[in-house]
Amino acid sequence: MGMKYERDSKEHKDNLARRIGSRLKELRKSIGLSLKQLTEETKLSTPLFSRIENGLVMPSIPTLQKISDILKVDIGYFFKEEEERGYVVSYQGARKVVYSERASKGKISYEIELLADGFDNPFMEPVIVTLVGAEDEVDIITHGGQEFLYVLQGKMELTLGMNKFRLKKGDSVYFNGSIPHKGISLSKKLARTLNIHVIPGRRIGTFQTNN
Repeated sequence: MGMKYERDSKEHKDNLARRIGSRLKELRKSIGLSLKQLTEETKLSTPLFSRIENGLVMPSIPTLQKISDILKVDIGYFFKEEEERGYVVSYQGARKVVYSERASKGKISYEIELLADGFDNPFMEPVIVTLVGAEDEVDIITHGGQEFLYVLQGKMELTLGMNKFRLKKGDSVYFNGSIPHKGISLSKKLARTLNIHVIPGRRIGTFQTNN
């Protein structure tokens, strides 16, 4: 019984090492980061990294945490048993909708339709926003990363810092999330926008590749 436990334990460890290595390699390549670049970032040797990616070595928790910090993912990403599909299909009429409320009064400011809900380790968050709140029901906000906004329907007023812009269908703007901002609808039919939030630390093109 003791020998069987040891065999099962070794098999589990080997399977976990292969899973971690496979996920590490897949994530590194999806970012466009070469093995050499990642080893330079983590200060680990290339042979060791290669063995980890090929499932031949089980990395220590501190080593895996260092890798997670560089790649901007939660360390738990490497331990998930289910395989990632690498895609999410979002069907109209079946998407999750959430609401952004004004903290002080509980008034709904925005109706937000999630376009990529459930995708693991996203680089960006695309949503369709309906500008529900009136001028006095919408707070100025800031956030990390950057944001792209494209007007799909109606007319709106976008506040960016001290400036206000009137936008109509077909207009767009790209801005840093650190700029205080808010949007309100100006048309009888509520304005709707496509917003893409680029997540801090996960921007495509952050790393230069030699490949």
